[in-house]
Amino acid sequence: MGISIVLQYATLAACALFIAQAVRRYDLHTREPIWALALATLLGAGGMWLAGQTQLAVITSIHRNSGMISDPALAFLAGSTEELAKLAAVALVLIIARRHFNETLDGLIYGSFAGLGAAIEESIAILGSNQGISTLPPQEPVRLAGHLIMGGIAAAGLGAFAAGHRRGRRLLITCFLAAVALHTIWDVVAFGAEVHFRATRSQGGFYAAAPIALMIAGMIGFRRLISIWGESACLSVPHATGDLQR
Repeated sequence: MGISIVLQYATLAACALFIAQAVRRYDLHTREPIWALALATLLGAGGMWLAGQTQLAVITSIHRNSGMISDPALAFLAGSTEELAKLAAVALVLIIARRHFNETLDGLIYGSFAGLGAAIEESIAILGSNQGISTLPPQEPVRLAGHLIMGGIAAAGLGAFAAGHRRGRRLLITCFLAAVALHTIWDVVAFGAEVHFRATRSQGGFYAAAPIALMIAGMIGFRRLISIWGESACLSVPHATGDLQR
């Protein structure tokens, strides 16, 4: 049992490091320091825990008042609180490591690492509650990639906002809402797949294809933002009164 647990977490760590390195390849201009990326990862993990506690408190309160929460409402609760936690984690990185947060792409980079930290925290919680498995479940690498992509999208606009882009506030809100929408739809499909499987003992064509389609859509959006923000990498965070207005 001890060896299997070590192997599970070692595999999880290896997957996380591989995905993290893949994201760092996009940081082509001013490379972000390892400590700042680690900070974003830790803050993302802490934010994920707080989001989970918030969800639990809301669900408990509804049940205490003899109410029920629907799957779409539960999906929105998870999507909004978890993406807000990732965005807040990146905002803290902006405050703590402001001189390293100096390109429009930095919001996406730090958001990706905050999302990775959130996924690691969630995976550890799930693995810790399921002692009947001996290897890392195949959905865990997908979880890592999914949260990373959604975290990157959620915080992408913060880079433009911090750089003084003239549409920075609109981009900040739009990117965050896009991540919440993607996360919510992902969870709605996941809940629907669970209900369908319990009723039919089969996965079903739609529930097999929908997560793949959502992941592809998220990856396309993520890569598109990298392309746009990468071209604007010369925009720097204003440190004095001469804010950039573009």
